[in-house]
Amino acid sequence: HADFFYCFGGISLVIIILQLTTGVFMTLFYIPKPEDAFDSIIRMSREVPFGWLARNMHRWGATILIATLLTHMFSVFYHKAFQRPRELNWLSGSIMLFVVFLFSITGTILPWNWRAYWVLVIWADYVGTWPVVGEFLKLPILEHFTVGRSFIIHILILPIIAVTVLTLHFKMIKRQGISGPL
Repeated sequence: HADFFYCFGGISLVIIILQLTTGVFMTLFYIPKPEDAFDSIIRMSREVPFGWLARNMHRWGATILIATLLTHMFSVFYHKAFQRPRELNWLSGSIMLFVVFLFSITGTILPWNWRAYWVLVIWADYVGTWPVVGEFLKLPILEHFTVGRSFIIHILILPIIAVTVLTLHFKMIKRQGISGPL
């Protein structure tokens, strides 16, 4: 008997592949400078054939990806598939969810419009509430988290981390198999 919730890992992977595809397409037209970022996105959406489609697929795909990953993790937790011998699968999946959140935050900042500015301020304020390190990190985030740095993190650093984590995740799944219902 197959459970519908077992599909959310695969659905998440398909969305990640779509995110990669649309992201590479948008990178061809995006200008990572504060004064040009928003205009380059608008130009791509209005003037480039299917630019509007790529942008909207990427934007909505990010939200849907978080939803499918949370559903996948809930299902794994519900079926107790995080237990021995699959603890590292759970850990790598949790790391991947965190990486996807970072993708979402850095991606939201890239247009550098009013929304991007406030997302950065809100996240910096949130980090500022963390015990011990929060106040220490808040100011550097606001001072150094520029459009250019966000772009490098979004298109280079996070993809390297994501591919590494997903590779480990899939190797462990291949070795152990997909867990069945208890």
